[in-house]
Formats: sequence, structure tokens, C-alpha cells
Amino acid sequence: MKTITKYFLYFATVFGCFLGICATSCSDDIPADKYYTFTGEMLSDYLTSRPQFSEFVKIMDRAQYSERGVNLMDLVATYGQFTCFAPDNDAVAAYLEENGYETVSDIPYDICDTIARTHLVNGRAFGTEDLLGATSLSSVNMNDRYLQVQEAFAYVENGDTIYTTDSLEIVDKEDIHNTYRLNRSGYMYFNLCNDSVENGLVHVVNGVIASSNQSVFDLIDENPNVSLFAQAMRLVGISEYIQGHIKDATWDPDLYEDKSVYSGAQWDYCHIPESKNFGFTVFACPDSVLKAMYNIETLQDFYDYALGIYGGDELDVNDPENAEALTDWRSPLRRLIGYNILKQKGMYSDLTSITTIETTLINPTEWYATMDSLTTIKIERLTVTRFIGYGEHDTRNDIYLNRGDMSRGCYTPGIHVDTEIEGDYVNEGSNGVYYTTDGLADYGEVTKQDIFNTRMRMDLYYMFPELMSNNVRDGRTNNYIANSNNPDKNVTSPNYWFPNGYLDNVKVNDDGIFLFQSQHNTYWSYEGDEFNLASDVNSYDITFNLPSVPTGTYQIRLGFAPMSSRGICQFYLDGEPQGIPFDMRDTNFEDRSGFFALTTTGASYSSDELEQAKKNMHNMGWYHGPRSVFNFGTEGTLDGANATKNYFCNNYHTMRYVLCTANLDEDTQHTVRIKSIWAVGTALVMIDYLELVPKSVYGVEGEGKAEDDY
Repeated sequence: MKTITKYFLYFATVFGCFLGICATSCSDDIPADKYYTFTGEMLSDYLTSRPQFSEFVKIMDRAQYSERGVNLMDLVATYGQFTCFAPDNDAVAAYLEENGYETVSDIPYDICDTIARTHLVNGRAFGTEDLLGATSLSSVNMNDRYLQVQEAFAYVENGDTIYTTDSLEIVDKEDIHNTYRLNRSGYMYFNLCNDSVENGLVHVVNGVIASSNQSVFDLIDENPNVSLFAQAMRLVGISEYIQGHIKDATWDPDLYEDKSVYSGAQWDYCHIPESKNFGFTVFACPDSVLKAMYNIETLQDFYDYALGIYGGDELDVNDPENAEALTDWRSPLRRLIGYNILKQKGMYSDLTSITTIETTLINPTEWYATMDSLTTIKIERLTVTRFIGYGEHDTRNDIYLNRGDMSRGCYTPGIHVDTEIEGDYVNEGSNGVYYTTDGLADYGEVTKQDIFNTRMRMDLYYMFPELMSNNVRDGRTNNYIANSNNPDKNVTSPNYWFPNGYLDNVKVNDDGIFLFQSQHNTYWSYEGDEFNLASDVNSYDITFNLPSVPTGTYQIRLGFAPMSSRGICQFYLDGEPQGIPFDMRDTNFEDRSGFFALTTTGASYSSDELEQAKKNMHNMGWYHGPRSVFNFGTEGTLDGANATKNYFCNNYHTMRYVLCTANLDEDTQHTVRIKSIWAVGTALVMIDYLELVPKSVYGVEGEGKAEDDY
């Protein structure tokens, strides 16, 4: 409903006066006669009725003879929501000349299929207001890629429109317009954006948008700026692994059926994932940085640097007899390279989430497993203004790896992740994406002591790599709860359920239904989405891997929303039961937990009394919900506009519960099991997020830096 309503209003504005469409558009003060007048035609009609797109239409027609064999022109003649970045004939002519083709008929069918799908997004109508400030589209195109977005500028000189991404080049020009560049290739014509059709939006582009079906390693290997990192990936065998993991051909969605599941407040229509793609995110340190910061100029230098961090055997990397030792997962160089690679595909804007997070109070932070076995890396986006000023290294809204937690007095600058790749290189391939950095992240002793000396809040979405790699969060944060049972996932933010075998590190009993509720701003859920475990026969049992952390004593907490529709379950760590069975229902919940709203204490609590009241809650095994997290209190308001923010610290439905206190070993894969004790009448368990909190944080009393409420 959100998507439909949003664009119904959007189109209505276009129909009436052609004004609101460019409030944040790619053009400035464009004359009204430059806008396309909406006539109720479909996208197919729009393309075929305009001679300037005749070559692109030929490409789309040839696509149906490719291996995928779909008539795309018939598809865009149907109702739905499409975005088309339509290259004009001049753009196609330039592509033909650059690639040595005489006519479109010379382009192989499969390449035509890739070109056509690159320019189409199915299920979303992206207007230019959706591109403002973005580094990529929030949904994949029909080639399963996220189009990269660069804000650019256009100016008219001697009647010609000239495009540039460097604002400094055009400061003296008078006729300047905002526009966008896609995948470092085609520019959107600043005066031909946001053309409305019955089933979507059209933006005309002046170049065929580049796309690659190569693996992400192949793209890294083609970039001379990161040649030494690519050589190291090849030396330790990671390149071969990435090249061989594109898509799981054994996954067959036809073996399962979509189903409607009652998840506590409403029925949710849950889809089966259509594919199981592998994904990787590579943080590649450029040659120039390796030389300047680490004095690394050869593979032997690279190995010796890794040896200093992880220890191990001294080896001559040029000796063929050492090839097997170098590819062993315990090899120091393999560990170093693997630690800079995630097991899932993460576009820059998706590496952290801002949904439900008050970014003026806390930096959005996620924790990921890496390709270095049993290790975790911290990824943080700088949003809190007061943190700026710690050094030139800090850039607001940019992403950093393993940045030290300043709230606990161990500030470490971390590794900056560049928003763009130097040069005109495509950085998204068939199975992942890569970014350049200003250093190497590592899992050495200093990292373990400084970076992990903090409360680690881990949303389950990031714990299962298949979710990001298959676009399960599709970028449509939806606060219309009523449409959760809509079977059309192109209209609403889709929910999913995952049979055994889809998520590699999860095992669910045959009667269990492990379902994902998509992001809704009005849910009592961290980052707006949640996982629920339901059953058709009043029984469920799930086991999944716990993220790895440095050896030590930790509290393991669960963030969840108690409701009358929940059940009673038993938690296990490594197969051993923890405490008594846990009642997730909200019956008599405030008395059971000792809850009180933090911001309504007023003068009735002195600071000492407030701390004692919180301590009493903690002793009972409960923590308030975070001060830095909220949900919108008004359903049906687009994007939370004019809605009240309800902060989790004031709501007993958004509490954190201490599952156990345990000694965790960094060399052991620990597991969490949740088994039903009482699950009558579709009662279910909610798993929203986990917190792993070291004793250095939760155990502070008296002097020292106590844990904050954020």
C-alpha cells in the first residue's frame, strides 16, 4: 500500500500541474513544456511509439532469444511498477561503435538480454527524489544488480549539453542543472527525467549503462590500482573460491510453496526466495596505500606483514612447494585477506541500516562474519555530530571498519571505506561488490582488546549471509501493517520463509516455519524487521550459529517484543539449557521485569535512585529497550511523516532479556538453540536481535565507565 499510495500521489501531481515532480529532481527550473504529458500509456507503448528509442526496442526484442528467453516487451506491457532508464539511439550508436558492432543485429542475444535487464527495475518506480543522496538504487534491476548512482551536473554550452561529475569544473557556468550518472556510464538527461507511464517511470539516459556478469574478483583483477591485493587473493586461494561461487544451482523454489502465517498481530504472506545467490563484499586496499602505510610492495612483504599480526611459519611465497600452506585457512596471509572480505554482498548504503535508529544519538553499527574463519568485523557509519572533530580521518555519513568505541574511551580511527572507486571501473559483479579503503583491517590482539570492548548489538538480518546476497531487504521500509498479507511482493515489502537448507548456518525442525517480516517503521522491532519461528503443529525447534567474539565472559541478551501471541521456550547454548523456560507472553510483564519508563521518571527519582531502579531490573535479567531506537506511532503515514516517535526505552514491549552469562571461546563455533515448551494455537517465538556484552561493559560498578542506555 505504501508504494501504491506514494506513486499514486506522485502521478496525480504530474497529471494535475507537472510541478511537484521535480521538487528534488534532476533538473532545475525546467520549462513546463519540457515535461512529458501523461497519456495513460504503458511502458511498452512509450518505447515503441517514440523513434528515439527504436534501437533500444530492438535490443529488448533480441533479449527474448537469449538463454533466459523472456519477452521483456510483453512484460513491460503489463500492470505493475517499473523503472526504465531508456538509452536513446545516439547512446546505442556509441555503444555499437565502441564494441565493434555494425548494428544491433550483431549483438549476441545474451548480451542484449543483459543490456535490456540492466536498464529495467521491476517492482519499484524510482523517481529522482529517491536518488537524492543515494550511492545505489535500493532494489536490484532485472539483471540482479544494484545500479550505482553518482550525483552529477549538466550545463549547456553553445547549444550542447555537457555532463560532469566535478562541480568545480562548472562553478562559473550560469545554466547548471543537477542530474545523475549510473554505473559510471550513462547520464540521465536533466530535462527528461520522471516521465510517467501507467506502470512506472522513465528516465532517458545518454549512454548504455555498463553492467558486468563477471565475478567480483574478476573486476578487482582488472583494476591496476588494487593489483597487489588481487594477487594476494589469488595466492591464498580466495579468488578461486569466489569465482566458483555465483549461484547455488541445487536450490529449487518449486519444491516449496508460499504460505500465509499468523505472526502475532496480523497474517503475513510469506514468499519462498526465488534464488540462492552467493555474495561477497571485498574491502581492497590499494597498492599506493599498502606502500605508504605498511611498506608493502611485494607478495613477500604482504605475507611478512600478516605474519607479524597472526604469527605462523616464515615462508617464501615464491616457492611452489609452499602453495598448499599458503591456502590453508590458518595461513597468516589468508587470514588477513579473508578478514577484509564479507560472506555477503553489501552495497555501500546497505552495509548499515538507519531504519528505527536515532542517528543523532548513535552511529548505525553492524557486525559481520568474515572469510577469516571464526572472526567478526565491525562496520560503522558516522552520523553523530559530536563525534566529528576527533581528526581529519572522520567523515560524517561515511563507513569505517573496526572503529574504536569512543564512548568507552578507546577511540581508534578505523579503516575508511571509500564511497567511490577511483577511475571508471565497475565494482559490482555477478556475485558481489568491492570497495577501496585507506588501510587493512585485521583481527590481531589490539583489535580484540579495543574494538570488542563494547556492547555488540547484532540484528539477525546480518547474521545470515543469504539474506543480503538475495535482496531479502529490498529497500522498501513499509509502515502499512495492513498489507502484510498481500501476496504481490512487487507492491508491498515482501515477507519470506526459509525452509531447511536455504540458510547455511540455521537448522529448523520439520514442523517449524522460520519467517522474516519485512521492515515496517511502526513495528516494535529493531531496524523495523524481525524473525519469527512458528509451527503448524504447536512445536518448533531452531539452532543457529552465534557470531564469534574474542575469548571472554559475555552476557547474551535477546531483544524481542512480548505479546499475548507468543509462547514459552527454552534457550540452549552449545546444546546446554540456560536457565528456566522463558515465557515470551506479555501477561503481568511489567511486574515480572520490573519495567519503568525511563523518560517519565521526572523528579520522582534522584540520580542514585534511578540507577538503583535500573540495577534492580538488571538483577532480574532485564534491560530497557535502547534509548537510540524508536518506532513511529502513527500507522498509515508515509515514511513516518508527522508521526510520533516512540522510543524503545519507554515501552515494555521492546525490552532486552539476558539469556545467559557464559564464557565464550574464540576458537569454537558456539550455537544457540530455541525449543518450544508451550506453543499452543500458533504461539510463536520472536527473535529480533542479539546483544553480546563483555564483562568489561556489563560488570562495571562504582568507578569506571558503566554501560549507557543507548
